Amino acid sequence: MDGIIIIDKPKEYTSHDVVNIARKVLETQRIGHIGTLDPNATGVLVLCVGRATKLVKYFESHSKKYIAEIQLGIQTDTDDLTGKEIKSADTANITEAMILEELNKFLGKSQQTPPNYSAVKINGKKLYELARRDIVIPDIKPRDVEIFDISNFKMIEGRDYPTFEVELSVSKGTYIRSIARDLGNNLGCYGSLKELRRTEIEKFHIEDAISIEQLKANQVKILDPFEYLNMQKIVIDNAYIPYIDNGRFLNINLFPEKKDAIIYSKDNEVLAIYHYDELKNSMRMSVKWW
Repeated sequence: MDGIIIIDKPKEYTSHDVVNIARKVLETQRIGHIGTLDPNATGVLVLCVGRATKLVKYFESHSKKYIAEIQLGIQTDTDDLTGKEIKSADTANITEAMILEELNKFLGKSQQTPPNYSAVKINGKKLYELARRDIVIPDIKPRDVEIFDISNFKMIEGRDYPTFEVELSVSKGTYIRSIARDLGNNLGCYGSLKELRRTEIEKFHIEDAISIEQLKANQVKILDPFEYLNMQKIVIDNAYIPYIDNGRFLNINLFPEKKDAIIYSKDNEVLAIYHYDELKNSMRMSVKWW
């Protein structure tokens, strides 16, 4: 059983909880996941099963899309409403126009500081491990992120503080909690993430996901991971199969482009992934599949 499973992760489950359930149901330890979701977040969680665990690195840089609910007026230690309230502020002067103006300033490339409660490592320790032990967290270096799109903004009525929902398309490593925090700070009133739902990891869509109940019942759909890789596809003559079997270089002339390629046999079986080795001016094996 080698491939991809798309899960619609519910609240209160960690990403690792879902992996553990899948390991028991599918009776294999060879399961990894792409893009961790916080326990309070829901939505697309992609599991790589069996040999597909070799492919996790090719999906980690994919962009992601979220529907976020953000509440202004409150700051917490986790930058979301699961955390301990630290500060609050009067939001009477905050208007929808002001929120939209500041929110749109996040579009494009920028630097973002991850939350104190995150899986970012400093000196080998995850930040949330330090925070939970009340250890003073050293200065966290901002990271390069990019917000590709901000859409479907709407205010949510009937709350104590201004609350809105928005859809965000972002690069790898972008924390929506940090956007909520920074937006609130820019408006001078604090901000925290209330709800978060991931709807896409590039080609992986929520519409194709199964529920946690279906996973537990072993009603899974194993998907072909190579259909989700944006690589050139090369069919080679059977004479080259021994080269691949032994992990040897392949001549660059076999490839239309000097970039990652999925190698298929004439029987349409995936054999390997190769990448361009500039020093050798040849194609080198990255992943052996066959």
